Amino acid sequence: MSAAGYSFDTNVFLDWWERRYPPDIFPAVQERMEELAASGRLKAVQGVFKEIQHIGSPGLKAWAKTNKNLFVPHDRSIQQAAAAIHRQFPGFLDINATHDEADAYVIGLAQCQGLTVVTHETSARTKKRPPRSHYIPDVCRELNSRIPCIDLVELMRAENWSF
Repeated sequence: MSAAGYSFDTNVFLDWWERRYPPDIFPAVQERMEELAASGRLKAVQGVFKEIQHIGSPGLKAWAKTNKNLFVPHDRSIQQAAAAIHRQFPGFLDINATHDEADAYVIGLAQCQGLTVVTHETSARTKKRPPRSHYIPDVCRELNSRIPCIDLVELMRAENWSF
């Protein structure tokens, strides 16, 4: 197993639970996620928890509440990192968002704690007409610290999960 830690984006939880590996069909994925969380290596910021509570299914919302210990508060260092990201990458903000997005905090957590970002966002350059100039993979790649950024399948490979 890898010794790395991970900062999860909201879309990974949604895709895992609701779209790709629902627990009623893939219970082993849920077990592995909970093991990763219990080890302290799966983390997400409080903003991700709020987004799950806002847009997640009832089952995912309940799971997040049961596993609330994996959600990290936006402490001062994470807030400062997120603010610096917004200053450096003004095209990262979604001008149509109706709430404070968690994306910069997801990266800020990874930056502050030396974690790998796990997201299902794709780079702006892979989109036909992106409404923003930067998405999570773009910011991770362009930051001076070059934060590793992977998707859930890449995490599964890194962790040597097989089902």
